[in-house]
Amino acid sequence: MADWCEQLLKLNFQKEKKDDGSISYTLIPGHRRDSYWTKITVKQVGSPTPDAWQVTCARSEIRIGLWKIHNTTQDISVVVHTSAQKMIEDINYQKRLKPSFLSKISN
Repeated sequence: MADWCEQLLKLNFQKEKKDDGSISYTLIPGHRRDSYWTKITVKQVGSPTPDAWQVTCARSEIRIGLWKIHNTTQDISVVVHTSAQKMIEDINYQKRLKPSFLSKISN
């Protein structure tokens, strides 16, 4: 698992370069009824040389208010991995999570 960047791109992550020069990889798996996590972001961290990866998973839901519909973030998970192989395994696990039956029929 020497080239973790290529592994992420094969998993359909999008490479994004920020204004400050940092690079992150983002995956938006798809429709919320089919996929539990709506956004997974990976950033390489460490100083002075990057040696770990921060994986952020965020799940959002739609809430119906009195006057309009709101998108609300319900759960954010941040994990730091020191092994690229464990990072890829965790991402594959997060991608396989599915919403419960009640969440599917209520949205």
